[in-house]
Amino acid sequence: MSALNLRIAAVTAAVAQGGVAELAYDNHRIDLGESISQTVVHGRLTGGGADDLVVFTHDERERQMAVYAYDGGIWSRVHLADVPSDLIFVDMMNLGGRDRLLAIRREGVDWIDPETWTLRPWLAAASMYKVAPPDVRELDIALDLNGDGLDDIALPGFDGYTVWTQRSDGSLTEPVELAAPPTTRTGFRSSAYRAREIYRFDFDGDGHGDVAFWNGDGLDVYLGLPDGGFDTEPVAVHVPMGLSTDDVTISFGFGAIVDETRSMLYGVDDFNGDGVADIGTSTIEVGGLFDQSTRYDFHFGRRDGNTTVFDAAPDTHISSAGVQGPLERSDLDGDGRVDFGMLSFKLGIGRIISVLLTGSVSFNMNFHLMGEGGYAEQPNVQRRVKLRLDLGSGRVAGNWVSVGDLTGDGVRDLLVQADATRVDVYPGTGDAGLFAKRPIEVAVDLSDQGSVRLADLNGDGRDDMFMTHRLPDSESRQLAIALSRGAAMRSE
Repeated sequence: MSALNLRIAAVTAAVAQGGVAELAYDNHRIDLGESISQTVVHGRLTGGGADDLVVFTHDERERQMAVYAYDGGIWSRVHLADVPSDLIFVDMMNLGGRDRLLAIRREGVDWIDPETWTLRPWLAAASMYKVAPPDVRELDIALDLNGDGLDDIALPGFDGYTVWTQRSDGSLTEPVELAAPPTTRTGFRSSAYRAREIYRFDFDGDGHGDVAFWNGDGLDVYLGLPDGGFDTEPVAVHVPMGLSTDDVTISFGFGAIVDETRSMLYGVDDFNGDGVADIGTSTIEVGGLFDQSTRYDFHFGRRDGNTTVFDAAPDTHISSAGVQGPLERSDLDGDGRVDFGMLSFKLGIGRIISVLLTGSVSFNMNFHLMGEGGYAEQPNVQRRVKLRLDLGSGRVAGNWVSVGDLTGDGVRDLLVQADATRVDVYPGTGDAGLFAKRPIEVAVDLSDQGSVRLADLNGDGRDDMFMTHRLPDSESRQLAIALSRGAAMRSE
């Protein structure tokens, strides 16, 4: 990679408006060169004051890994190398209080030593992933399975998951095998295996986190043990909702003769914040290309001795006369309940003609707050999202929406991309209104060709922004970063 591709420019933006007296960002750009795709993971690997950015790229000839570190002023590339041909996926894990970059291979999990940037053998187990794809993707195998706040490892294989749980001293327990055979997705000319989704909740109410998998008729629950591990003999749990699958990405064949209703398991979580897990389901009704509706039902769990039971009738729901899907699932107002941001639209001939004539299409982003009794019939907050399509190049630009804590007050804020040079931040209110009515306009140097990712890269308690995007009329890519600067001060 030439010195030209290492050019990194930094500019500064600061804005004061509304209830938050200051939101200030230092904007940076990193040239990535020409590539077909990019995967970006971040973590404290080199000991600096901010997360390092690890960028995996690929073109028609090779896959590469580049590591960028921040010194308080600029981002510098500290490593560049080809990716081993047998590396399939990557993930970031916090182990013993330090971040570790993981490399998933067909024989198990290695880690990448930031002193030498070489692979270190670590965990041996058969994986269901045997062949490396053209690009390097992120696979979430490091997650808190037992609810103790520590990352564990769940590696999917053809018989189920091999699980290691982390102890408080950073060591791992001996692995256990949890049976959960993968399912298959079949396309027109291909098929692929899909690892079972992991559902985490306390089924028996003993205070130890349990894990569960959909078995086709209900849930197989593996009970958590006092040492943080899991019993290897599952408890079969009846789910009385008549569900067909838990693969919410399942596709339908749309057409005039299609008339189908299908309900799927969406998730298991404590949606209403009462300390007992609930079940969410997704039901899609299809009566043709322009006749669809989507409903999310929520069945509140209740204790029956040392088990959790669910009723067939839902306690609350979120419905839409069209197609909808969750883009945000978190506690938006800080009351301990799960709220949703749903992208919703209706597909019709008028919308298709509008896209062809104007090159743009609009959607609703509906925010639903979980109240004392459930979700209201109408969304608490609604935002309009407009996408602009270049039918010639295939580029899509728009007013993408993200949610995170940009003001640093512990309440989730709404970020709407106005264009490539400005984002509008609507501070969270912590009440039923969710977000302030007037935004704080923040100048940025990003792109409107894709959604901004939010994470606290520099550890100041406020989310930063970053994204990769393609340059106009070029195959070259850039990584754009906006780092928060200074504390957000509340005005009187």
